[in-house]
Amino acid sequence: MAIRILGIDEAGRGALFGPLIVAGVLAAGDDLERLRKKGASDSKAVPRERRKDILLGLRGLFLGARVRIICPQEIDEKSLTALELTAAAELIDRLAPDVVVLDSPVSPRAIPRFTENLVRELVRLGVERPEITVVPKADRDFPIVGAASLLAKVTRDAYVVHLRRLYGDFGWGYPGEEVAVRFLRTWWEDHGDLPSICRRKWATARRLLTPELGL
Repeated sequence: MAIRILGIDEAGRGALFGPLIVAGVLAAGDDLERLRKKGASDSKAVPRERRKDILLGLRGLFLGARVRIICPQEIDEKSLTALELTAAAELIDRLAPDVVVLDSPVSPRAIPRFTENLVRELVRLGVERPEITVVPKADRDFPIVGAASLLAKVTRDAYVVHLRRLYGDFGWGYPGEEVAVRFLRTWWEDHGDLPSICRRKWATARRLLTPELGL
């Protein structure tokens, strides 16, 4: 029986608006090279307009796939690292892999502690521990994580498009986008508050607004 390998990656970690998406893709170890040939790679290196088509082409090789959607309100209450750890544990619990490869959400020096905490969370959930590898740039170097990266990005893009219909154009929600900064300032001027899709407690939001706003 082929080894079941789970790749985990996120999209939206550095965003100011919208959710953080943590995605997991499960596939047979024998299919990893086929995933690579079909385009499973770091979604940041794939043009946005091609991501969905590539993901659809990969879908037939998936044994399972899930996403965890983390809203701005959750992000305001806990650290991103803690949220990603919990989400990863939930994905492992649901998809039951033999091996897990996770794109590291922490610095290389912090990986051992992150891995230890992930194992503790799996024990708390009563999950049998798989073999776990946490490495930087896993979405680039492991096709199973590249597939998870694409799933996370495509899911988040769909959420952002929906939110823009409801709230107006804030780009893709990142603080480096002029349209996002303009949207934030205009929203504050019109409503006297930050929109619910904004990560309210982030220093990023506070830096983008002038000091006299009293945040």
